[in-house]
Amino acid sequence: MGCIYSRVCIGDNCRGSSINGDPVVRTTDVGELANFSPTSSDVEEGEIRDQLNQLSITRDSEAGIRRLARVSAQFLPPDGSRIVKVPSGNFELRYSFLSQRGYYPDALDKANQDSFCIHTPFGTSPNDHFFGVFDGHGEFGAQCSQFVKRKLCENLLRNSKFRGDPVEACHAAFLATNSQLHADVLDDSMSGTTAITVLVRGRTIFVANSGDSRAVIAERRGKEIVAVDLSIDQTPFRSDELERVKLCGARVLTLDQIEGLKNPDVQCWGTEEGDDGDPPRLWVPNGMYPGTAFTRSIGDSIAETIGVVANPEIVVFELTQDHPFFVLASDGVFEFLSSQSVVEMAAKFKDPRDACAAIVAESYRLWLQYETRTDDITVIIVHVNGLTEVCLLLLSRLAMVMFCKNLCHKS
Repeated sequence: MGCIYSRVCIGDNCRGSSINGDPVVRTTDVGELANFSPTSSDVEEGEIRDQLNQLSITRDSEAGIRRLARVSAQFLPPDGSRIVKVPSGNFELRYSFLSQRGYYPDALDKANQDSFCIHTPFGTSPNDHFFGVFDGHGEFGAQCSQFVKRKLCENLLRNSKFRGDPVEACHAAFLATNSQLHADVLDDSMSGTTAITVLVRGRTIFVANSGDSRAVIAERRGKEIVAVDLSIDQTPFRSDELERVKLCGARVLTLDQIEGLKNPDVQCWGTEEGDDGDPPRLWVPNGMYPGTAFTRSIGDSIAETIGVVANPEIVVFELTQDHPFFVLASDGVFEFLSSQSVVEMAAKFKDPRDACAAIVAESYRLWLQYETRTDDITVIIVHVNGLTEVCLLLLSRLAMVMFCKNLCHKS
């Protein structure tokens, strides 16, 4: 079992959440960004949702899960992108996606280990929409990412707190999915997947991350478009994550260090952006495995014994008219492209499909420029259209009217 449950782990820093398992809130200097640490798409038109919305919580979640079972979208939309309305905010989401299998000269038939899911709507509420990217790794990485993209959605919809407390529901869904993967016949001892997900609920988005895939939102600041990271890669480059896994017993060394080519006592690897292709990795105390370059994931039962936990970090973010789009992508994109580069590239295109194609093509080119192979590359781009300050003002006034009506009714 992982260090969050292990008897050999001592101290709060060896945990993926607080002592009692509640999410840990962390604020950042990006607005009011609250950070909690606690392939498919459904775009069928004309469904009668009013009746579904009258179901009980249990039946409601099961109805939503039945929707997931009918989903199938392994290819780009034929018309370029898809549009879904968000009634409560009176705006639209226009999205597209692309997943490119990696190029491996010694394994030309290697499967794409990336998976993604898009559920619009998510469950039975027309205001809930879900996007996820899952980057599998290890011998059974492709199967792990497929398993997680399916089970995570089911667990989230089935959670009794999904409607009232999506942060806690997301946290619980990640942990439940991790336990299910451990219990499955699928061997996850040295395989697993990252998970980066975005739940859109009205104009609030909930970003949950476990691993080194990433979510980024574009923000207008005057005449500039600035990339705001909605997740922080969980790797040994982060001092907090490095300290946590060390307390769980992990040795953290690069390949050159583990092979004796560099001094293993030098625990200074610079920054992730300046990585020379030999990042710090996690190793068991007396072995040459598992060698993960990330500190959180779903699966990886052996790595879990040295601190690689599934506990997600969750960010809650309010959309405004200054946020034209957001991006989810696997590290196949961010290995050689910064968040700012990705946002600037995406901003050049009106259609998110064209933006996806450009980002994947540039990522692929850079991989072959610096390596003899490419990683699997997956990207989802979601445009936020029609969200204006006037719209927000009307919504706030409507909320005030409803509040006053409730007061009058009670009195």
